[in-house]
Amino acid sequence: MPLDVGVIGLGNIGGGVARNLTAAGHNVVGYDIETSRIAAAGATPANDTGGVAAQSDLVMVAVASLGAYQDTMAAIAASAQDGLVVGDLCTFPIVAKEAARVELAGAGATLLDCPVSGARPQSQAGELAMMVSGDEAAFRRVEDALNAFCRSVHFVGEFGVSAKLKYAINLMISIHNMTCAEGFLFAREAGIDLNLFADMVRDSAAHCRIFDIRAEKWISGDYDDPTAELAIQLKDKDIIADFATSMDCPTPMFNTTLPYYTAAASQGWTKKDAACILAVMEEMAGIPRGKV
Repeated sequence: MPLDVGVIGLGNIGGGVARNLTAAGHNVVGYDIETSRIAAAGATPANDTGGVAAQSDLVMVAVASLGAYQDTMAAIAASAQDGLVVGDLCTFPIVAKEAARVELAGAGATLLDCPVSGARPQSQAGELAMMVSGDEAAFRRVEDALNAFCRSVHFVGEFGVSAKLKYAINLMISIHNMTCAEGFLFAREAGIDLNLFADMVRDSAAHCRIFDIRAEKWISGDYDDPTAELAIQLKDKDIIADFATSMDCPTPMFNTTLPYYTAAASQGWTKKDAACILAVMEEMAGIPRGKV
């Protein structure tokens, strides 16, 4: 049955979410501070985040900063219809998510933690992989809508489990991103054609999904038109590091990547594709592209 669905934040993830929900026959209302994104996503515009909540059975939240997240959840709580389900697509600290869950529960709404694996291409194609934790009855009420923009949706248990899974996955992505970039740098310096290198990796045990997502950018050295901005990875690295510290869990491989991501931020790469970590490695090694 079609739902009235709100989407707050219509960027790399939220834009594809809205388009796929509309294509599946749901009635979609949207809000973004960049108003041009609303029409581009095929959503009916709302005046503000509270207006989205007031018109919706389900609201999906995909905002980029913790401040925007907290403001959005407060506005939803102030305007929510009783029984509203809110899907949290964001990666933020568990303590912030739990505070939002309690705030929304006080307004008669249910927060589901719904982090996804994937970037803009996967969102546009409806191929995100979602992990959902929280109230299972609420999840079952909106499950069909979630499947409208995902290739897989897994219910993983009590609230917070999906956030922990997302941290572990993003830790691995940070490492894979560096590993693949290092391989491209090694191949280039060895005089190997990068297209040939990419083909051989895809047929080897070293192949991984992040390689396919970013290989063309590593081959071309063009990090514009990001699938996932480096800024997202920079935000997530601090969340992951803090959570690992809270558990006294060693993360030696992840820790090795951190100076490179910090250098990328200081060099102004934040709005570029996360594949730009290769350019940072090239500069730090003194062998940038074009240097003989």
